[in-house]
Amino acid sequence: QEEYDRRVDALPQYGEGATKASEIFRAATKLYYDFWNNGMVNNTSGAVNFLLYAGVFTSEQDQDFAVIHPYTIGLKIYLNEIELRCTMERMLDRTIAFLLANHELDALPNDMDYLEFSQQSEMNNLDRCTMRNIHFLKMKENAAAASVALVAATSADEAEASLMRTHSSKAQDCTMKKKKKGKKKRVPSAKNLANIMTGINRITISKK
Repeated sequence: QEEYDRRVDALPQYGEGATKASEIFRAATKLYYDFWNNGMVNNTSGAVNFLLYAGVFTSEQDQDFAVIHPYTIGLKIYLNEIELRCTMERMLDRTIAFLLANHELDALPNDMDYLEFSQQSEMNNLDRCTMRNIHFLKMKENAAAASVALVAATSADEAEASLMRTHSSKAQDCTMKKKKKGKKKRVPSAKNLANIMTGINRITISKK
């Protein structure tokens, strides 16, 4: 971080860097800035191509170069892909490591501008912005629709659960009523009671 801050402070406010190291670092920070602040909607092909020319990237087949380059000319639209985010961080780290390993570049006067390495963009920045906005608008709409669907599903589940609780409560009420009713006690009629008493008297007399 200290090395990054030191080199940022040494960058010119406008125009090319005073040394070759400064111009290399300027190209790297241009890519980094456009990524984080503009979503790669500008033509920054000059910066990535200059890093290739300077030796930060080893070849066009270099994995980091191959990831970044299509976005700089509009062949790809940045839509929050994690891969590009990680690659940008690695690109900046590689640039600083390259400059530390080639410290003589800090003493060599610069006679180049990374913009000289720019190539024609496949899509202008306005179209890139439009496509990004459409994409994120659709994402927002999909998220809102998913939220509504979730609320509806939750409401349906709650309604079903409430209905189940109502049915269960009614079933319990019916069971309790049946238990309270039980079996009716048989109360002997007057005639039956008289017969019973007569039988008891007969048993008593016979015993005597």
